[in-house]
Amino acid sequence: MIDAHFHCLPGIDDGPRDWKEAVALCRAAAAQGTTSVIATPHVLRDRWLNEDPAVRDRLILKLNALLAGKPSVLAGCEYYLSSDAIEQVERGRSGPLTGLNRSRYLLLEFPAGLVPRRTEAIFHELSLLEVTPVIAHPERSRFLAEDPSRLEDLVARGAVVQITAGSLLGDFGEGPREACEEFFRRGLVHLVASDAHSLDRRPPRLSAARDRVRRNWGAEAETGLFESNPKALIGSAVLPWAGSAVRAEPARN
Repeated sequence: MIDAHFHCLPGIDDGPRDWKEAVALCRAAAAQGTTSVIATPHVLRDRWLNEDPAVRDRLILKLNALLAGKPSVLAGCEYYLSSDAIEQVERGRSGPLTGLNRSRYLLLEFPAGLVPRRTEAIFHELSLLEVTPVIAHPERSRFLAEDPSRLEDLVARGAVVQITAGSLLGDFGEGPREACEEFFRRGLVHLVASDAHSLDRRPPRLSAARDRVRRNWGAEAETGLFESNPKALIGSAVLPWAGSAVRAEPARN
């Protein structure tokens, strides 16, 4: 498995505090069958600016050496969406933003409780730059969970949706779990990732989420969410499993 949202770089955000914790977190993911994780430290968020990608790359290089490829650690970031998104993207590799495995897919999060104004326009402009926004954990946004049509609008503009393994398993309560189910029913789920931060507070639970998807959503969804789509993502290819192919049929009276 490839975990596309993983906070494993020590001391730069709310993930592991030191190298010991970082290695333990990654090895826990590997023990569950995860072969690669994408390091997605917070970028341009409050006190976690992490503006220099070279600093992050050096941490990734050392972490890979400590892990000896089990799992491999790939470059990425979790961008706190702001009004100057297009300017930041246009800076390219000299700027703070790093696509997932340096691909055209950019993981981003919204401020708590809202979707910023002009998001639709920003997503349109990103598409013109051949950048695909990956919306992190929308099920944990009350704004989107209570009105999934808003998420549908963003997906229609080219966005990809990543839900969190822990949300699907009920770790964040019934609201986010039910939102995951509704998003899936509407064909709005493209990736499941752990968003792991630490072994005690937010551990990697990708394997358990995969089991749940297989039981509840079927083998096709399992393969798409945990194999086909993550593999395509790190190769900067079009995601082959669109989700909409398995929309739930309306209930018949």
